[in-house]
Amino acid sequence: MVIWQVGMQKNSIVTGALDGISIRSRICLLCATLIMLIFFTVQTLVVFDLCSESMFLLYYAEFGWYCVIAFMPPFFLVVREFLQNKAVVAATLKQKNIYLEHAAKIIRHDMHSGINTYLPRGIKSLKRRISAETIKDLKISSPLQLIEDGLHHAQKVYSGVYEFTNLVKENAVLNKKTCNVKNILEDYLRLTAYKNQVLIKDNLNLEMELNEALFCTAIDNLIRNGLKYNDSPTKWIKIYLKKYKGSTFIIVEDNARGLTQEEFIYLSKPYARKEGQKEEGTGLGLNICIEILKEHGFSIFAEKKTYETGTKLKIKIND
Repeated sequence: MVIWQVGMQKNSIVTGALDGISIRSRICLLCATLIMLIFFTVQTLVVFDLCSESMFLLYYAEFGWYCVIAFMPPFFLVVREFLQNKAVVAATLKQKNIYLEHAAKIIRHDMHSGINTYLPRGIKSLKRRISAETIKDLKISSPLQLIEDGLHHAQKVYSGVYEFTNLVKENAVLNKKTCNVKNILEDYLRLTAYKNQVLIKDNLNLEMELNEALFCTAIDNLIRNGLKYNDSPTKWIKIYLKKYKGSTFIIVEDNARGLTQEEFIYLSKPYARKEGQKEEGTGLGLNICIEILKEHGFSIFAEKKTYETGTKLKIKIND
């Protein structure tokens, strides 16, 4: 499944029932609808014997044929335009995907050489040539650590981008391996500025089949949302495991403004944002996060806490 292949083409996709249909076709559709309403009204009157025989029954069959014939031209125009629009959208998406696949090729092959080969070798070579005493004398211990941390972060980002671009391929299958959920989340958050605001409880220490890069990206998006849209003086996130009625859930709990299931569903749509929201964003993060969880076979629900601020996002990981 291609997560963002269609979602990114906001202006090209039919997002409503009449989007992409011209005024002429809309008028034709309205006329066709009125014709069929008249037809069914007359039929109802006749079937339930609500009219006199002299008025309708003798001409009913002929009138029915007129209605069907009158219905066909405007409806044909609407269908023709819709199919033409569909062909244009398909051609546009195909062209865009060529660009996307080319960009993916650059990332997967050319950037891989720098991030996962040249830079790590360079750092190892440098550390072999500089003794601990020299590092201490030159006071470059912190800069070297920053370089290593920066490389580690770049490799994590590259890994996520690699997995995203892998899903662009036709008939792509999510690459998964057995991971310890607590360990991979702690490692992912280790170099973030908000690591001290996230509490990962010990009961999350379980083994699961996951795509590490994408799963961590999805959870990280939920974490950042819980911290970003938060007016509390002390912001925090708790991640833990909970079992309820035979099902197992990963809970991402925050003390932010709170989100109902209805609001969550609305904000899960591509580019959806709350009206008057002051925080910047694209409105794509939550949508992509949910699609990643779906790729894993998970489902997610929101529950606004009743007696305090905040939300519990419940990720159902089994049935």
